[in-house]
Amino acid sequence: MARFRVVYCGSNEVPVNLIKPILDEIDAELVIARPKTDEEVAEAGRDADAMILHGAAPFTREIISQLRRCKVVCRTGVGVDRMDLQAAAERGIAVCNAAGCNAIEVAEQTIGLLIAVARKLVRMNQYVREGRWRRHTTELHAYRGRVYRIAGRTMGIVGLGHVGRQVAPRAQGLKLNVQAVDPYLDPKIARELGVKLVSLDELVKTSDFISLHAPLTNETRKMFGAAQFKAMKNTAYLINCARGGLVDTEALYNALVSGEIAGAALDVTDPEPLPSDHKILTLPNIIVTCHTAANSDESYRDCQTHAAQEVARVLIGQPPTTEVKDPWLLAEAHDQGFGGV
Repeated sequence: MARFRVVYCGSNEVPVNLIKPILDEIDAELVIARPKTDEEVAEAGRDADAMILHGAAPFTREIISQLRRCKVVCRTGVGVDRMDLQAAAERGIAVCNAAGCNAIEVAEQTIGLLIAVARKLVRMNQYVREGRWRRHTTELHAYRGRVYRIAGRTMGIVGLGHVGRQVAPRAQGLKLNVQAVDPYLDPKIARELGVKLVSLDELVKTSDFISLHAPLTNETRKMFGAAQFKAMKNTAYLINCARGGLVDTEALYNALVSGEIAGAALDVTDPEPLPSDHKILTLPNIIVTCHTAANSDESYRDCQTHAAQEVARVLIGQPPTTEVKDPWLLAEAHDQGFGGV
């Protein structure tokens, strides 16, 4: 009989070849579960010493109350908005994530979306596919709309954590002036990155591109709404590769229609998945991808192996490296249900 029992909850094709060798080193049995409800998550983890959660599997107070001996749970992603950190702390369960493991991917997609939305790349690709390209006609330029040089403009980063710190130098490589807002950041980090720290109000008013990289909390939910869009430049673009709930979707739609902002690029939405008939998808000045910014072969490997290594560390008495214990996050008592499979 194995010394430990580690339950993996996820709808993906579990990379046993990556995880099992790590768990074998500590004599831990890997049990794969594919829960589709909160109750099934609780049942899967009831007798587990550790849990690995992939995708949108939740970790609510109710689930936590049913775990008999769980010492650690690690997400294969970064967001913890479906995890009740307060309840876990009360039970002495360490909550970890894969912080930093996919930061490069999200940063790359952020810059890709910035260029795509500013240069109207998707729109022009569609123009060609429709068979409308007739050299540089008046119609072509009218269809494309106004385009501005990216170099020399200002990018505002909301949240200078793992991803924001990868975005900043890439933006600087495009010759953008970079500023950021992060109330929990050591100012020394911003100085080392050559990033100016400003207030949210100043960032909103003065940025040509605003990129969101903040966690979803009670404080940040719908932090970009009607007031923020009204304050933005009408030539500015919003990019969101963090959490859909950071943006008020209805307010964004209104801002795009009215011309309060020039456009938006979203990898995440609220609601999510976004219905194919959602009115925001009828607009020409928005790009929407499907919560895939963090994805690559390399990030998948790194996130999966990191999760296995984290639970292994805790089970043999070593401290985790990416435990989520920020006081401002622990003050949150999220208790959201299952996010899908």
